[in-house]
Amino acid sequence: MFGYIKPLSDELKVREFELYKSFYCGLCKTMGKKISPFSRLTLNYDMVFLVLLRIALTKEPIENKCFRCKLKPTKKRNYIKSNDTLLYSSCASAILAYYKCIDDINDTKNILKKFFYMTLSLFFSHMKKKACKFFSGLDDIIYKPLSKLNALEKKRCESIDKTASCFAELMQNIMCFGLESEEQIRIARQIGWHLGRWLYIIDALDDYKKDIKKKEYNPFIEYYNKNNESDISADAETIKYSLTSSLHEVSIAFCLAGNSYVTPVIENIISLGMCEQQETVLKQLKNKIGR
Repeated sequence: MFGYIKPLSDELKVREFELYKSFYCGLCKTMGKKISPFSRLTLNYDMVFLVLLRIALTKEPIENKCFRCKLKPTKKRNYIKSNDTLLYSSCASAILAYYKCIDDINDTKNILKKFFYMTLSLFFSHMKKKACKFFSGLDDIIYKPLSKLNALEKKRCESIDKTASCFAELMQNIMCFGLESEEQIRIARQIGWHLGRWLYIIDALDDYKKDIKKKEYNPFIEYYNKNNESDISADAETIKYSLTSSLHEVSIAFCLAGNSYVTPVIENIISLGMCEQQETVLKQLKNKIGR
């Protein structure tokens, strides 16, 4: 996961921001207790969004508690006590971290980096095994779309739609895994698909110039190189429209979930936080191309 799915905190009410932080801390504590203390290093905003969305869909009750964080022990903090949703997100995060590490091993040509990632993979492998014990079948629904994506990347696929669709399938699978009602699954699938597509494209745009410099795979680089285009500036508005359309589809699907105490936070993330991330990435890309 990439860390782009986060709220615009200045636009949240104090109680809403405190609620978001309590879920963040709750996920961190669940990862450390149920998976591994080491797994806390993989905590990111995207997985907190997964928790919030599934809470909104399932209406699972929560229990709020206080603790002192070892990183900031001077002040007591609220956190959500571990429940099924927090455990699920912890397990999904652990499995994703493992496959990301394996991907890094395969991609890097630096011997020292490869050794470092291979060492990390030992820890991540343990985390994945533990996660699979909690949710049988979760590994399979993550591995299949990732393997298709890896195959396309090895072929240096120039189609952003094909590669983004693989990641969209991955997010779709994660969002709806284990949900009970058809309505919950339908909403989660719609959100997961468009969210995954948006994530893959925004990350590829964010890494565009870096990947050119390092000569690493990026579907935008492959497309514009093969079509004799020097950069993507000519299609900037089209790309922005496509990204905005995906966010709009996420917003429409979430409206079907009904209201809950996490609704204002999720709406902030979709309509403000992710839009800000999108504008930041597009602006930085434009500035880099301009230079």
